[in-house]
Amino acid sequence: MVVKLKGKQWFTILAPKYFGEKEIGKTLSSTPENLIGKTLSISAVDLTNDINKYYIKLKFRIISVDSDKAFTQFYGSECLQDYIARMVLRRIKRLDSIQDLTTRDNVKIRVKSLIIVPKKAKSSVASKIRNFVMSITKKEVEESTLEEFLYKMLSNEIKNKILKEGRKIYPIRNFEIRRTEIIQ
Repeated sequence: MVVKLKGKQWFTILAPKYFGEKEIGKTLSSTPENLIGKTLSISAVDLTNDINKYYIKLKFRIISVDSDKAFTQFYGSECLQDYIARMVLRRIKRLDSIQDLTTRDNVKIRVKSLIIVPKKAKSSVASKIRNFVMSITKKEVEESTLEEFLYKMLSNEIKNKILKEGRKIYPIRNFEIRRTEIIQ
C-alpha cells in the first residue's frame, strides 16, 4: 500500500499554555483549516510526568494553527474504565454525581464524580455523602479558573479534601473525578 503525502505538511500539536505548551503530537494535513476542531487524547503521565496519573486521559481540541504549529485547548478528561472497575468490587456501594458548573473565568464544565463507600451504608447516609461531595466540588470549581481547577484535580487536592472531610460523615473508601467535559 502506498501512502500519498504529496501536498501535505506536518504540524506539531502543542498543549495549552497552562501545560507549558509541550508538544503532544504531530499530524499530517493538506491545509491548516482541516485541523481546526480535531480532538486528541493523551495520558496525563505524558504532560505531568507523574506516573501515579496513569489512569487519566486528557482530551484537547485544536483551536488555531500558526505556520506549522497547532494550538489546543483543554476539552475534557476521563478515568480509564479498568481503573474504575478495580475500585468497584463486591460489598461496595458506588455513588455517582453529575454537575454542570461554571468556573471563575466563565468556562462551563460538566464534572462527573465517583464515590466508593461500604455496601452497608444506608440510603440516607449515601445521600448525605453525595450532597457533601457535590457541595465541595461546586465550591472548588466556582472559586477557580479552569487552569486552577485542572491543577487541583491533577494534584489530588480536591480528592484529598473530600476524603479527609467526608470521613467525618462516613468512611469513604475512595473518591475520583471520573470525567470532565467542557460544555460549549
